[in-house]
Amino acid sequence: MNKPISVELLEKYINGKCTAEENALVQDWYFSFEQEHDLISDMSASEQEDLEEHIYNHILDNISALGDNIQELPVEKSRYRILKPWYAVAGIAAMFLIFISILYNNHPQVKYAQSATINTTDLVAITNKTRQIYKLRLPDNSMVWLSPGAQLTFPKTFGTRFRAVSMSGECFFEVTKNHSRPFIINSRSIVTKVWGTSFLVRDNIQGNSADVSVITGKVSVRINGKNKDNIDVLKLGQGEVMLYPHQKVIYLADQHILKSENTGIEPSLQLWNRVNLTFDNRPLREIIPQLNIKYHVHIKVVNEKLNHYVLNADLAGFNLPDVLEALKKSLNVDYEMKNNIIELK
Repeated sequence: MNKPISVELLEKYINGKCTAEENALVQDWYFSFEQEHDLISDMSASEQEDLEEHIYNHILDNISALGDNIQELPVEKSRYRILKPWYAVAGIAAMFLIFISILYNNHPQVKYAQSATINTTDLVAITNKTRQIYKLRLPDNSMVWLSPGAQLTFPKTFGTRFRAVSMSGECFFEVTKNHSRPFIINSRSIVTKVWGTSFLVRDNIQGNSADVSVITGKVSVRINGKNKDNIDVLKLGQGEVMLYPHQKVIYLADQHILKSENTGIEPSLQLWNRVNLTFDNRPLREIIPQLNIKYHVHIKVVNEKLNHYVLNADLAGFNLPDVLEALKKSLNVDYEMKNNIIELK
């Protein structure tokens, strides 16, 4: 196991305030437990249920004196609050106790589903091996959301002339504007040059096509390897296609060409739109249909208990992945993306 890291660093990580290097340190520390023996895995299903019930009842005995106020949990400096039934509070307390045991014992009791694995040298390389969307802040404060299976590699410090990353799979970018230092994304088939915008790039190693869809701002796209020696990062080069909001370019590998098209408001991109949502003491069963309509997705609640959670929240300027992350951290729920369905459980 790696040397334990400080609680202060873990708190920064949970609050999303770590640098890229600190993120790498925390996640590398977490995955040092991969080879550790998991004691719970050796238990039968009934033994695991008995242990869970024992922890559950023990916590109930100790929190009964706290009264009704324990149901009100402030999150992110009270921007929104999650009001939950008493049994959910007990579940959060149980998870907290188990997490503390991981920090201070050589044999972790539980293995958490982490968003990504990281290896570091002069570059930071990330592979999202989960069924969730992983959010990452780059050294220039640009944001990237990695869909399941996506990979991203970037330097710990960007160069002075341009900012370059490489990727595969599906990534959504919100790039910090800096016209003197364009943001360049290298993938297998295409190269995307960005001037400050939000857009989706899909380029899988096994696929025979790739595409870029722009939501805001503008990007230029060229075929990877084409006119490579004559590219000026500060100018639009020969063969580069310029894209504006609601436009898309598709790379067709069999023809080795770029094909542009207008997408309008494409439903599959709606989950990346930042919208203003406010819920005033509304149960989750009433909130999920609104999220499905607003983001054009299909969210399914697997755990019926979640439908009884009451949400008092101001989610102004949230895209769907941010909403899911807020629900995950606040309600102690988990989610998985399975084809076109998002399961909450």
